[in-house]
This record gives sequence, structure tokens and C-alpha cells, in this order.
Amino acid sequence: MPSPKDILNQSDIEEELRMASLQGREANFENKIISSLILKKRTVESGINLKNAIVMHIISLEETTIKGSINLTGAVVKESFYAGSAIIEGDLILVDSKISGVLNLISTTIRGSLDGTSMIISGFLSLTRSQIRDNVILRKTKINDAYHVGLIVKGDIYMRDAMITGSFSAEEAVIEGSLDMVNSYIVNNVNLKSAQIEGSLIMKNANFKSGVDLTGAKSKEIIQ
Repeated sequence: MPSPKDILNQSDIEEELRMASLQGREANFENKIISSLILKKRTVESGINLKNAIVMHIISLEETTIKGSINLTGAVVKESFYAGSAIIEGDLILVDSKISGVLNLISTTIRGSLDGTSMIISGFLSLTRSQIRDNVILRKTKINDAYHVGLIVKGDIYMRDAMITGSFSAEEAVIEGSLDMVNSYIVNNVNLKSAQIEGSLIMKNANFKSGVDLTGAKSKEIIQ
């Protein structure tokens, strides 16, 4: 366990955010250990670099505007990541990250891409009612069931009413629950090649303008 003096608290985080805004750069928490990152209902004037960081508890960006990208490449989040109704003006990068809870992006707007290549989540991923301008990349992502005392959180991906004006790829992803794409709208190609879905693939009323590639994909059932 890291000692308390090695863990950045909210005061440390706020100071770095102020300095980044004044200096016109990203807030830099690369390789740092952070207690939690809680930035609710506000505007953050810079992007946030969390590459290879460890977040001991939660990330919460509820109803917050981030004026840049959020980079969590290689990061570890010990609990959940919630960004409901947030606006991210750049990319959300989660390549090789590990989230030991859910990733909830309900009604989130991302004005770049969501790149979760090789990400591991314990619990569900929600893109319900999200709006993503560029691509959603979940190649080789693992969405695992999570087990708590007397409770199982299924490893589902929820995409109901999501709008993606780029492409969507879950090629070679492993989803222990279901992939629910009801009413989703995706402009460019949908790539589910070799995806392993232990539950159902639900595509009822989905609008895939450029079609869907299911080559080698496996699921319990497909509901259209």
C-alpha cells in the first residue's frame, strides 16, 4: 500500500488544475497515485493526463465540461468511473486501462473518439444516450461480470439510444453479459468480428448506416 504522503488529495488536484489552466497546458497526473478524482457540475479549462495513474477510489465527472481530452492509458481505477451528462471536448482514451467497477457514460457527449482498446472493466459499460462525434474503439476489451456480497453486476454493454457519427468496433472483445444496441445510431461501419458475447446481441431498431460485420462473432442469441 502507498503511504498517505504519496497519494494526491483533492487540494493537490485543484492546485494542478489551476496551474494547468494558467499555463495553457494539460493537467498532468501521469504516474501519480490519486485518492479520487471528483469534479462535478463544473468546467475544467484543460485536458487531463492520467496515463499510468492509480486512482484509489472513484472518478466522477457528473455534468462537468472538460475542455480537452482525458487520457487514462494504462491507468488503474480501483472503483467506478462515472461521467453522466459530462461533455468531453476532446478524446476519452482508456487504452490498456483497468476499471474495477462500472464505466458509466450515460448521456455523455464526447467531441472526439472513445478509445478503450484492451480495456478491462468489472461490471457494465454504459453508453446509453451518449453522443460521440468520432469513433468508438473497444477492440480486445474485456467486460467482466463483477461479484459483490449477494450481488452480481453483469458485464453488459448498454448502448440504447446512443449516437455515434464515426465507426464502432468491438472486434475480438469479450463481453460476459449482453451487448444491447437498441435504438442506437451509428454512421460508419460496425465491426463485431470475432467478438465473444456470452449473453445476447440485441440490435432491435438499431440504425447502422454502413452495415455490421459479424464475421466470427459468437453470442447466445441475436435479437433484431
